[in-house]
Amino acid sequence: MQVKRFLIVLSFLILQNRSGFGQGVSTPVDTSYIMTLLKKAEAIEMQQPETALKEYQRAYAFSTKIGYTKGYFESIRLTTYLLDLLGRHEESYKLASEGLQKALRDTSEQYQSMCYFALAQSAKWQGKNKQAIEYFKKAAPYRLAHKDRRKAAVLYQNLGLIYETERLFPQALTYFDRALKYDRMANSSQQDLALDFFSIANVYVKQNQLKPALAYYHKARLMLDSTRDLQLVALIYGNIANLHKELGQIDSSLYYYKNARQINRLVKNPLQELHLLAGLAETYNEMKRYGLAKSLLDQAYAMAQKNKVGLSEFRNIYREYANASLGLGDYKGAIPWYDKYMQTKDSLSSLEAKTLLEDFELKLRQAEAGQKLAEKQRQISRLEQARQRQNLWSLVAALAGLVIVSGLLFAYLYSRQRQRTSHNALLAAERTHELAVVQSELQGQQKERLRIAKEMHDDLGASLTAIGLLSEVVKTRMGTATTPEVEKISAISADMITTMNEIIWSLNTKNDSLNGLIAYTRAYASEFIDNTDLQLQTEVNESPSEITIRGTDRRNVFLTVKEALNNVVKHARATQVSLVIRPETGRLLIEVGDNGQGFSPNERTRLRNGLGNMQHRMNESGGSCEIASSSAGTWVKISFPYPSVSTAKILQT
Repeated sequence: MQVKRFLIVLSFLILQNRSGFGQGVSTPVDTSYIMTLLKKAEAIEMQQPETALKEYQRAYAFSTKIGYTKGYFESIRLTTYLLDLLGRHEESYKLASEGLQKALRDTSEQYQSMCYFALAQSAKWQGKNKQAIEYFKKAAPYRLAHKDRRKAAVLYQNLGLIYETERLFPQALTYFDRALKYDRMANSSQQDLALDFFSIANVYVKQNQLKPALAYYHKARLMLDSTRDLQLVALIYGNIANLHKELGQIDSSLYYYKNARQINRLVKNPLQELHLLAGLAETYNEMKRYGLAKSLLDQAYAMAQKNKVGLSEFRNIYREYANASLGLGDYKGAIPWYDKYMQTKDSLSSLEAKTLLEDFELKLRQAEAGQKLAEKQRQISRLEQARQRQNLWSLVAALAGLVIVSGLLFAYLYSRQRQRTSHNALLAAERTHELAVVQSELQGQQKERLRIAKEMHDDLGASLTAIGLLSEVVKTRMGTATTPEVEKISAISADMITTMNEIIWSLNTKNDSLNGLIAYTRAYASEFIDNTDLQLQTEVNESPSEITIRGTDRRNVFLTVKEALNNVVKHARATQVSLVIRPETGRLLIEVGDNGQGFSPNERTRLRNGLGNMQHRMNESGGSCEIASSSAGTWVKISFPYPSVSTAKILQT
């Protein structure tokens, strides 16, 4: 719903930004042609943007040719706006920079402000908020001094949105208040004033100041036309209903939910309808009218499946289904819904389980090192025996010509050589025995891995599941009086279940295969990204043969991919993320990319543990992790070498 609000706010800003600067009346025929061309293109730019862009570019080229300054800067203003709207931000930024250089030479404050504003808009579209703020402030003096106060209001509205995105809420409120002040001074439209109130209310919601937010939503509603601004009215009603529910004012919440649904039926917005149904169901659960809640949840669940919404929407439905089932006394029916609800949550690491796993991995590495040492000693023994046999036959050949002269000497040497061979055979047998002991220890450790995994699943898993279920039952019984500690117990138990499942997966020797690692990584990425607003694109191939992968290496590769996805969600500000898994001969290639803002190496990123841990894990497994970032996004390339031998061949060896 927050994304929807932002899109609506953005559409209002686009409409306001169209006001631009006054165009005046030009006298020469050529200049009149340019201004007429710009007006015609501006009239069709929303319906035929590509055609309008070509007309803007024609006007720009002709203005440059004849040296018409006003037409030149008007062309730049309109062209950069449309380029940003079409997503061609680099072209927009380049054109605005070119115009700024000319404006600085022309020393016209109006044209400088126009170019600074265009640069700020382009930077804002690209998520470069700090740079956008600097350009907006440089554009501010002329716009604030202009007699049209709407220019100042648009400037402050843009600054408020940027500070809200950066979670600098006091600054955002300051600029939204200024936008409201200048809109009132300019006698702006009711929609403009509603936008100001709506923006202020959103900031108060994010600060958890519900009563001021409610007051500003009501002010925004009074400014709108119920027959024309249906979509925004429905959205505001839904937000007001949510706030009344948070404040415990159930009757008011029901009233606004019903009004929002009635208006939304005219707009036919399925996602908004889904949120309203879920909110109504939650309200009815709090009122202990569980039958009505379940009926609404049935509608919401069917709509969610039809529209293929993300896991976040399903999670709310699962939770309310479980609450309604408990309220109706159907405890057995509530358990599957609680299970589905807990499966959608993200995971945190369990310190005790991590310590246990690290100790086990240390013992496993020691056993593997011992096995490698024994094998190396066997190779040395075979080479030594081969060298001794070669010396023997050389000696026999030499003695063959001296049988008569050195018969006694030959017998002595032959006897001595037999003793050495016996000694070497005994040494080889002892080393073979040592290798068998090491292999036996390794098998025992594998059995220990399975035992630990089974006990964690049977004992810890059952206990954690019981804790989670009991905490949810307590929350249901306590209703709105639920304490933060109970909420925290429920969240921690769910997180520990997910973490335990990952540990069990890494411990289980049945999963020691390349295709098992690929399948698990693909499933995790799909579930993790579904909890966000990102779109996931996957290109995953499986290996044609079964390749055995150590549990340690499987875990390092998986945790590296997990950290990369987590960085995309937390830091990239992206809309799309791609996952490519491609097994090649002798190595596994994994790429995680996004279309976010990227980052530049600095002191903050250098100190961040996540990037260093990713490279350290892959180095530990003999692989590599490369991270490339630019303004177009970030790519993480993971390479893990593995033996190109099938599982059956490895077992046979």
